[in-house]
Amino acid sequence: MKLAQNIILFLSVLLFFGLIYISFFNVYQTDDYIYSYSTKKLGILENIQDFYMNWGGRYFGYTVNMFTPLSRDPENYLPKIYPVILFFAFIGVSALNFKKYFKYSLRESIVKGLLLFFFYTILLVNISEHCYWFTGSNVYFLPIILSGFLLFFYGKFQESGKKIWFYLSVLLIAILMGSNEVLALILLGILVYFNIQNKSKEARILLAVGCVGILVTFLAPGNFKRLLDLDEPFYRTWLRRIAYSVANTGYISIKVLLILPLFIKVFEKELNEIKNKINIKKALIIWSISFLPLVFLGYIMNIIGRQFEHIIFFYLLSFSVVTMFKFEKIKKIWWISCLIIFLPETNFFPQNYANFNLDFNVNNLADEVLNTDLKMYDQEIENRVYTLKNSPQDSLILDKIKMVPKVLYFGEMSSVDEPRGYVNMQQEKYFDKKYIRTK
Repeated sequence: MKLAQNIILFLSVLLFFGLIYISFFNVYQTDDYIYSYSTKKLGILENIQDFYMNWGGRYFGYTVNMFTPLSRDPENYLPKIYPVILFFAFIGVSALNFKKYFKYSLRESIVKGLLLFFFYTILLVNISEHCYWFTGSNVYFLPIILSGFLLFFYGKFQESGKKIWFYLSVLLIAILMGSNEVLALILLGILVYFNIQNKSKEARILLAVGCVGILVTFLAPGNFKRLLDLDEPFYRTWLRRIAYSVANTGYISIKVLLILPLFIKVFEKELNEIKNKINIKKALIIWSISFLPLVFLGYIMNIIGRQFEHIIFFYLLSFSVVTMFKFEKIKKIWWISCLIIFLPETNFFPQNYANFNLDFNVNNLADEVLNTDLKMYDQEIENRVYTLKNSPQDSLILDKIKMVPKVLYFGEMSSVDEPRGYVNMQQEKYFDKKYIRTK
């Protein structure tokens, strides 16, 4: 275990500092502009209402994004600093839970938090949108950190009986239910199972808050406006839904299985402690919660993307416990998993299904740090924004960004030969232009 842990700890440190280095060149992109524009135009409360009625029910995630300070941050300081804050917060809240539940020292807990961060990062389907897209990270990365605080707060309540920890848990459940639909479904499944196991008044209150929150999220009028209106036979629609569910589940299962021996080897001690406290039936029930959001996303015909990342992480954590009961010996092939994470991204699928290609992010991160001229990219974006802000013309044709990063989130505008794209529309509104294209 020590050898595997030391190797992954070394890689974790490299990955952590690599991510921090990349973040220093991050800038505002795509939805950051439209949130800032619509808030300035409508005001906070009216914009929240508009998003709920016309876009979706993520009442916490969208509300946080209303405060995007793009117009008051011309130097792009926040998108450079914010990812670093989130990286530290993930490791910090993980360390708090390792210290609380496994009684580790502070140093040991931080090491375990760093190791967990490594696995979390290599599992991400789209690291760009998850970590470096400012408004996207509030919907996808921030909630997983808040989930860690929920686990810690409720553990403190069970330990001390102090109501302050319970009230904080209630607040976080209300927040998380409005962060994104996938995490809301996972949390609802956990709360339902927790109520079956625990008949206390507090457990019922947590479930009630969760049910109210998920109803507010899922019944938002904006969700129904964005549903696909399919003009095809009933049976074909359901065949497609089944196909999406099977494909998504297959991708997640394969990705998790490839790194599972390494994960079990690194966290062998913790997994054995959990195994000794529950039976395989409970472990299987908890793992099965992963399939609730998978069925939902299959029903609305979503393919693998950033919205699946919470499922993958929960699937890894829960399935690793199940595996410990029957197949613990797979930890002996941890070195194979260690080699696999260094493999380049596969290229089996066309562009429309590119997210099904397996990638553990290590190669792209190394390539970004070593080969991409991020200073040039940052300067190109700065020059473009300067032109958009200061040009008196209401129609502009701009140079394309030449140094396009792999890890940093970037969406290029449509050219003069292409239809008006989403990015063009957002920047036209924000910069008050009638027409913006690239050459």
